[in-house]
Amino acid sequence: MKKIVTLLLAVAVFTFGFAGCGGSKDSAGEQSAAPEGTPEEIIEAVYAEKSVGLNLMTMPVDLEDAEAVKYNLGIDDASNVKEAAISEPMMGSQAYSLAVVRVKDAAESEKVAKEMLNGIDPRKWICVEADNLRAMTKGDLVLFFMVDSSFAETVTVDEIEEAFTTVCGGSLDKVLDK
Repeated sequence: MKKIVTLLLAVAVFTFGFAGCGGSKDSAGEQSAAPEGTPEEIIEAVYAEKSVGLNLMTMPVDLEDAEAVKYNLGIDDASNVKEAAISEPMMGSQAYSLAVVRVKDAAESEKVAKEMLNGIDPRKWICVEADNLRAMTKGDLVLFFMVDSSFAETVTVDEIEEAFTTVCGGSLDKVLDK
């Protein structure tokens, strides 16, 4: 009897644990919150879904440094941003950048995503250029990804979108392309 009760409790905890991590709409039709965790942890979760096979470094973005914010996120004002991190190649000029931003208010996520998409310099590495750019939102999270199409055999914006969608429980609020 104890084993049956323990098994039922384990199944209940497992079921409710995953339900809490999902990103689907609730019964009222409202979009649920984004996954929890730091931007670095969200990036790690995306890479767990889609390995890109590059030597990458993930690091937080200093929101007090206006130049770093503009260079890494493409936005002029970080006042709507709670925290952010980027993942880019450690060495060499490779047009690849993935950024995750957690905004202070989920209502601002689409606005921040548009600012990132329109403000980032796809030639920030000077000698290479990203020609595929996409921003995605889920609750208070924005994921921005840009890559040179020459990486198509390694990673594409569609594959990163699919990985982020999985991390977000199967749905996103908004997907924006440039």
